Amino acid sequence: MNKSAPLNPKTDAPEHDIAQQIETLRADLAKLTATITEDMSDGIETAGRKIGQTGRDAQTTATNAVRGHPLTAIGIAAGIGLLLGLVARKG
Repeated sequence: MNKSAPLNPKTDAPEHDIAQQIETLRADLAKLTATITEDMSDGIETAGRKIGQTGRDAQTTATNAVRGHPLTAIGIAAGIGLLLGLVARKG
């Protein structure tokens, strides 16, 4: 009986199989990178839209507050101007 030792696929694989596996891994890595990049771009775009909407909402709220209470708004602006002037003068 002629028994040969079983082949170990990890050590006995021909070089072209290893090269093919490396190419497959590179292709998978390229696909993964493209997917991550696309997901990040979508996330950044969504965050930008939300920030823009928040800014517009804040502007609307401030405008409505000034229109609703003009004397209070003038008093607050004068107070902030006075404080900034004092800070700038000391510096």
